[in-house]
Amino acid sequence: MTTANDVGTELGLADELQQLYLQTKSEVGAADLAHIRHVTAYGQAIDARRLELLREGSPRAVGRAVVLEMLYRLMQFSELGHNIIHGSYDEVADNGEYHSERYRWDFNVDVDHWKTMHHVGHHPNTNILGKDHDLGYSIMRGMDGQDWFGHHIFQTAIISAIVAVLPQSAPFALANIARQVEGRRFFSAYTLRNPVKIAARDALRRYVREPVAAGPKFLPALFGNYLGGVAGYAAVLFLVMIEHHAGELEMFSDPGPDETPDQYYERQFRATRNFLRSPRLDAYLERVLVEEVPFDNRPDFRIFYGGLDTHIEHHMFPDLPPTKQREVASAVRAIAERNGMPYHETALLDTVPMIGKALARLSVPLGEQEIGRPLRLLAHPVSLLRRVVFGLGYRSLPESPYRNKAGFYNVRTKVVSSTLVANGQARSIRLQMPRGWDAVRWDAGAFVSVRVEIGDEVLVRQYSLVHDSDSSDAMEICVKRVEGGRVSNRLNDELRTGKYVTLVGAPTTSGGLAMDAVPSKSLFIAGGVGITPIISLLRRIVRDAPNSDAVLLYFNRDDKSIIFEHEIRELARKSGVRVHLFTDVPSLRSHVAPERLSRQLIRRCVGDAADRETYVCAPPAMIDLARGWMSELGLPDERFHAESFTPPELERPADDGHRYTVRFRRSDRSVEINGATTLLEAATSVGIRVPTGCERGLCRACVTPKLNGTTREEVDGLRLDRITVCTSTACSDIELDL
Repeated sequence: MTTANDVGTELGLADELQQLYLQTKSEVGAADLAHIRHVTAYGQAIDARRLELLREGSPRAVGRAVVLEMLYRLMQFSELGHNIIHGSYDEVADNGEYHSERYRWDFNVDVDHWKTMHHVGHHPNTNILGKDHDLGYSIMRGMDGQDWFGHHIFQTAIISAIVAVLPQSAPFALANIARQVEGRRFFSAYTLRNPVKIAARDALRRYVREPVAAGPKFLPALFGNYLGGVAGYAAVLFLVMIEHHAGELEMFSDPGPDETPDQYYERQFRATRNFLRSPRLDAYLERVLVEEVPFDNRPDFRIFYGGLDTHIEHHMFPDLPPTKQREVASAVRAIAERNGMPYHETALLDTVPMIGKALARLSVPLGEQEIGRPLRLLAHPVSLLRRVVFGLGYRSLPESPYRNKAGFYNVRTKVVSSTLVANGQARSIRLQMPRGWDAVRWDAGAFVSVRVEIGDEVLVRQYSLVHDSDSSDAMEICVKRVEGGRVSNRLNDELRTGKYVTLVGAPTTSGGLAMDAVPSKSLFIAGGVGITPIISLLRRIVRDAPNSDAVLLYFNRDDKSIIFEHEIRELARKSGVRVHLFTDVPSLRSHVAPERLSRQLIRRCVGDAADRETYVCAPPAMIDLARGWMSELGLPDERFHAESFTPPELERPADDGHRYTVRFRRSDRSVEINGATTLLEAATSVGIRVPTGCERGLCRACVTPKLNGTTREEVDGLRLDRITVCTSTACSDIELDL
């Protein structure tokens, strides 16, 4: 048996839990398999006695049959199916029917739907709004941070109606969650075909065959089967509901692809609850079992709660058998305490009023900010009206008023101002800092990634911030029109003051134009919209070291394309910055020269170019020319800093003739590719939509969990569980969570 003392105290949260898991997993074996076989036999005995009691037909017999049905369903869900389908016994020798791919689960679920909903949707994304569709089970509002929609005002009545037919409605509710995870339509063969079969089969057994088999006791058996089914499935629903809803449990915004293992396990602790069993309730139920079901070596009563009363342990280690989850509970609690994590436990009977009150409270449009202060919203009638209007129209409010926690991935933010510049060829856009971003800081030269959905495509583009965080309380970008530009032109056409835009993450400084300290002498070369990161560097120089020696060489197509010209000249007037403007075509303005970048131009304008820190932002070809000429002029490579706003050509490996199969688990699709094809291209070829941005692995919009296989980036032995599919190529068969 594993104890808390077996785990080292010098490790971090994730390392401690992984050490405990590996040690415990190695101990899973024949004894655990024998236990689950014994539990199955006990369940068969319970179900057989239930049928005998139905045939007796007396009120007492039917009442006890209802209790046995409830317990049988609890056992089927918890100790048996829920854990077996997780693969708890897959690695045990001679596991037979207890392998996750072979087990026949006596519960009204489609196993494929269950795996999609539970394994793909719920466990990795526990309590993440918009990704964990177990939050409210796609019907109810179970947490304060969820959006309020019109039907929620009747959610107590709706849930009651569903519970009244729960054995038949369960497979449809499950299928609805699975199709949301998959991004499918509700009215489709995938969603409805198998649930119809499951519901019909259960109804035939429950309301026809078994009552008919009871002969003259048809009506009592029918009534008992109805009550037993409702009681059993309702008990499961309630126990599952309390694991992640209401009370002190937390809900999260999408953490994005950079969530660390420590953060992942912290989220599981903060979002999950164990319940403490009721001795009185257990004693009554156990007495019924002892009196009604003769069975040698009766298992511990906790088999009816397996994986539910130890749900924290289940979320830390989903594929451990419930016997092992119970063994490691004290060790997991100790790890939580050592790492400052909560370990939520609530007495089972206390959760009944807690859930009831939560469902009633959440039927009105109150959010996390109004917890304990419901009248606060009345002081803001316009905000309340917006919530009601949008909720009745089944639209989410862009300002996310129900959530109090800051989000940092795919965050909607408001456009404070939107102004045309450069004679209408570009738009200056000022963005409000999202809620909770007060502590976010960024350097001159940073950028933000903007997410735009065009039809079925999700596109991500990077735009430089024209101020650092020390000189602005908002984020400002400048988006220039580009011939054929799908995102930039759309933003120019549509992004007006008061609109909202989605940011993939907080501002990022990629390192290309990072300026650790203001140099005494510097040279800046900008081409077109490449001025946007450069001007933030110039603003910092003027603010922090106005007497430093700086030169700007700024190139454009014509004098109408010059962005920030007035401010650039104002910065030069206030400081030692010298400005040179150049265009491809002649200009009537005397201070704009018709010249292109060349070695001679650099030597003429900047005689001491070799002595300056040099910063370049322009198209790749222009950067390459500048790098070569500056090197010829004597500039050391380490003093040349560049960033291109155009993605460089991907360096592909040569096609060596090998072919690899890429399987997309969630979409149930596959494709054969060569070693020179990116996994993003593989996904696109079979119609799978992946958010794309820089396509050079920087913005991380396309990060995807890799379930199996090896990419070329891993050939040196580095194991990657999450990869940027835009730059990854295969050197084995690959399985992705797409």
